[in-house]
Amino acid sequence: MWYDTLINCNRLQFMSWTVILALGYGDLKNGFSHVTAELKKQGETVAQRFASLPPAPVVEELHKRWNASCVASQYNRSGSRIKINSAGTTNISEDKPYAIYQDLKQEMNKWLSAEEFYRKIEVELRTEISNRSECVEIFLECNNSLIWQLPWDAWQFREDYRNSEIIGSSPEYGKVPQQATLGGMPLPSRGRILGVVGNSKGIDVGKDKKELEKYLGDRCELKFLKEPTPQQFRNQLFDEKGWQVLFYAGHSESDTNAANGLLYINQELQNNTVTLEDLKEGLKKAIFKGLQLLIFNSCSSLGIAADLVSEGISLPSVIVMRAPIPDFIAQEFVKSLFRYLALKEPLFLAVRKAKDDLLRWEPQFPGASGIPVLCQHPTFEGLKFLELGSSRAVPADDVAGDRPNNQSLILPIDWMQRAAKSLGITAISYMLMGPILSRVVNEMGKTSHHQGQLLIAERCYQLATLLNLNYATPHYNLAMLYEDLNEKEYAQKLMKDAARRGSAEANSQVSRSLILNNQPQEALKFIARCLEHTEYDAVKAACFKNRGWARFKQKQYDAAEADLRIAIGFREDSPEAQCLLAQVLEIKGKPQAALEAWNQALKYSDYRVPEQDRCMQNAQQRLEAKGNIK
Repeated sequence: MWYDTLINCNRLQFMSWTVILALGYGDLKNGFSHVTAELKKQGETVAQRFASLPPAPVVEELHKRWNASCVASQYNRSGSRIKINSAGTTNISEDKPYAIYQDLKQEMNKWLSAEEFYRKIEVELRTEISNRSECVEIFLECNNSLIWQLPWDAWQFREDYRNSEIIGSSPEYGKVPQQATLGGMPLPSRGRILGVVGNSKGIDVGKDKKELEKYLGDRCELKFLKEPTPQQFRNQLFDEKGWQVLFYAGHSESDTNAANGLLYINQELQNNTVTLEDLKEGLKKAIFKGLQLLIFNSCSSLGIAADLVSEGISLPSVIVMRAPIPDFIAQEFVKSLFRYLALKEPLFLAVRKAKDDLLRWEPQFPGASGIPVLCQHPTFEGLKFLELGSSRAVPADDVAGDRPNNQSLILPIDWMQRAAKSLGITAISYMLMGPILSRVVNEMGKTSHHQGQLLIAERCYQLATLLNLNYATPHYNLAMLYEDLNEKEYAQKLMKDAARRGSAEANSQVSRSLILNNQPQEALKFIARCLEHTEYDAVKAACFKNRGWARFKQKQYDAAEADLRIAIGFREDSPEAQCLLAQVLEIKGKPQAALEAWNQALKYSDYRVPEQDRCMQNAQQRLEAKGNIK
């Protein structure tokens, strides 16, 4: 039916590529005479090419017109995340934003298809990276933040390589100064997220907070500041433990040069804004304590990234908006972003997929999918969601069972092997130390797994299963590793071992396999165990979806509908549940309700997942037949 996980660049079959595209000095009026492209594979340089880009005054003019149309459209909207000076915008009138943006994309692609750039750089990239499914980080280095504002998403190379993303970067960067760890222990900031809800007049930032809690709240420590004063904001940046992620939602603005970013943090008559200058010292302190990501889900916040560069603040990564953005699109973006981070996607790929999810809004708001921008240092190793670990379990496609209450230790593998041998000396040592070391070794296995060191991960998981025979997590993780390696038989056996040890996620996976093998009655037993052993909504959603699926197979349509609606109540964005519900409703003679379910299935499906792609095709066929595509 459907896979429960998406393609992940950390898996074995996908290579990790990095492109450093440095434009050098220049601008759109005069062109860029010294463009450099360095291609790296797994961190090692494999090629470097030099080219140039010609002047592109038409691109500059069309971009100004498109940006003006964005401002004008937001000026007329009640739900906009931009604080607009009406005196400066009343003379703006662009009544064909879609046509303007299409022309802009066409001219942008024409510029990037210039003979020398295409022949010397793009052809080289396509030759070296022959598999278009491979993951490619493209760092766009330039001194001019206005260049970051251009629709680089229109580049045909990015369009063809669906697991690539263009990342804004400064030409000058170094190692981010950060507090050293002690004895291998992660920084106290790891897993802590500070959410700042700023001036929300006319917009609904509460949805941003809800999505953050929904996808990351069950495994991270969240704290929210609602319309704080500047001093309250600064105080939190100096928090003793620090933060790993800072998220801002509210109104903001930048000047016409994409600089001098301003955040409207409350609705008071005075002391209602902050600039980067106000936050500079607090940010430096927070970065030293482990701040890795800033997210500014507010209009025209690209100026914040530009200010970070100009102030020499070495922040590893920041997500900003390069233009005014409607409130509902801002909400859709963060919803998708947090969902993909929860699915363990690398940050750049989570941003790419969240942007792709906005493509369906392009007819209403041209250029919507290209407004979010990730800016990052090429030296940043990446924000992996599993590093945000806490004592809470990870739903569905992550680890099974409970997590250790303390942060995971990072210890040498040979030390762990010696420790494991020493456990055999006495039974009492095994009983006392086995469960503790099992968790540590399992954490080492996960780290190796996500770094692509599969042999080490396999050995760690195997050792963890021996150190604590009742610990379900390493059995589950080892099953997922063998699934990655297409070792189906081993994967199924270990998944059942994890299910017997009480893993709710494993019981859900086993029930899914049984339904696929047309054994719905047998699947119900594992679904019951799944619901018995979990308290997390995402896992409950998967269990009820599977139970609805099993009832559908048994032609118990009323029971199937009830279970599928419960699953959707826990997780509305499950295309599997929506697609199944649509089929059930059609059989029950509820065509209008079925159409709504098909619309929801189409909305949340990802064409890159084969089963979801089939769901999308079914949905499109049904909706086109009825003339009801939304």
